[in-house]
Amino acid sequence: MSNVFCVAWRIPCLGPRSLSLLPSHPASLRSACRAPPPWCLDSISRRVFGSLSLSPSTTPYQPFSLAKTGRPLIPIRPFSNSSCLRSKPVPKAESGVQPRTQPFSAAEINTIFGTHAKITPQLGTRVLAVLQGRRLDGTLDLDLPSDITRSVRPSSLDAALQWLRKNHPLDEDAAILARIEREELEEEEKLIRRAENLGLYKPQSGSYGAELGDSNDPYGKSVLKEAVKHNETRLLAEQEKRRKEWLEGEQKEREKLEYMRQKNTALQKFEDTAALEVRERADPSQRPLLAWIQKHHLRATDWDLDVSKLTNSGRILRILTITLVTFGLCYVFAVNYQSPAKADRLWPDVPPAAATVVGIIGTNIGIFVLWKICPPAWRLLNRYFITVAAYPRPLSLVGNTFSHQSMNHLALNMVVLWFVGTRLHDEIGRGNFLALYMASGVFGSFTSLTANILRGNLGLTALGASGAISALVAAWCMLHADENFTFFFLPSEWQEVASAKGWMVLTGLVALEFINMFTRGRALIDYWAHIGGFLAGTIWSVAYKKQNEERQKNKSWYEQVFRS
Repeated sequence: MSNVFCVAWRIPCLGPRSLSLLPSHPASLRSACRAPPPWCLDSISRRVFGSLSLSPSTTPYQPFSLAKTGRPLIPIRPFSNSSCLRSKPVPKAESGVQPRTQPFSAAEINTIFGTHAKITPQLGTRVLAVLQGRRLDGTLDLDLPSDITRSVRPSSLDAALQWLRKNHPLDEDAAILARIEREELEEEEKLIRRAENLGLYKPQSGSYGAELGDSNDPYGKSVLKEAVKHNETRLLAEQEKRRKEWLEGEQKEREKLEYMRQKNTALQKFEDTAALEVRERADPSQRPLLAWIQKHHLRATDWDLDVSKLTNSGRILRILTITLVTFGLCYVFAVNYQSPAKADRLWPDVPPAAATVVGIIGTNIGIFVLWKICPPAWRLLNRYFITVAAYPRPLSLVGNTFSHQSMNHLALNMVVLWFVGTRLHDEIGRGNFLALYMASGVFGSFTSLTANILRGNLGLTALGASGAISALVAAWCMLHADENFTFFFLPSEWQEVASAKGWMVLTGLVALEFINMFTRGRALIDYWAHIGGFLAGTIWSVAYKKQNEERQKNKSWYEQVFRS
């Protein structure tokens, strides 16, 4: 379609010209830039060339005129394109930033701009606000709004700017640098957006304009940090859930205990209910250590045991079986044991008796420490290192021989073990000593459990090496039955008076156990285990002495003379 008709009806213009024909004087250029075409609205300004200069000019202000002025005019075309003027959005008027909250009076405006400027207070206030906003934004080099450039001379604008700099100082250079950085960031964002739209770039966050990460990280939020935060939130929720379940489990524990009492009639007859009480649970958030100890205490408690299915004969049969098996193993060990050479020993410079006794003492101390400071071990210790009359576990008869919960109990047994055990070990050898210790310890536990089961004390528990220690004392007394025993710390003249035969000492110890048993009632001492140990030690010593006598009789005269 031809546009000859449109071209023919256009207003005549000067046509294309070289750059040399443009007005060289800045005042003329500024005046020309301020002159709006007669067919455009006054509120629409057109930026033709350059930018506004606020430097003082010597050329007086002259209004725009279509008459010839002797200088070539800038060619003005009536239309820039064929689009409708009404479709163009009207730019929003620049309001700026008010230097102060109170409005300026006419006298102040005249003082700032000069009396010859003839500027109204409203216009002066707007000019000051726009200039102040340009200072803050660092955009003083850009053109001012057209209504200001048409109404205010450049000299008046310079005067207003100088007044603002004097009365409202600020770092304009810093504002310009901030503007440059802001524009560079905007340009970078435009390039990134364009590259993303073209498929040439994709940021880590997935899309342009996505939520920034920590410290305004342009790569978006870290997936690893989000996973860590999610896991921390989940763990805190689980911890809170476990805490509530722990606190609410106290009622369930009471119900279990009541069920056990109703189901097991033997526990109903047990007078000491301290061990069967349900104590208030500690809050893990307030008392974490106590709550941790209580959790392991509950784990070590067997709530599902049904002791009503066990009869007294069944209980005794279980512990009798392990006792007989222990006797057999100890006999085989004592008969076949051979002492190692000195070079093969773990502690070659320590006497065999001391090494053996120290090993036993160390084992007892280690288990005592587990009872005191290691709640996670309580479940194992409750199963195999303490005997329970209501539900006797066979291996507990062996383990309780090395188990103590009281420091006084442990110290007393270990002191007797050291003074009596080392001497007995030197006399009978390591094989016989270890066999006697283990067999008598198990037999003492068997005696205690049997007595409590037959008497109906199924709620009692027992532990300790007292049965084995009693057997060692009984064996030492019987091996030296005809020798005098006295206290080593007495003076020599008193030792002959305060002395007794070995068999008399043993008889007195056994009598003392029976007296305490029937006079003290229900005490915290397991007298039946002591009596069982004394009995085991006595029987073993009698058999050992008889065996030695037979061995002496069967020796030849050569062995009796040279190997005695």
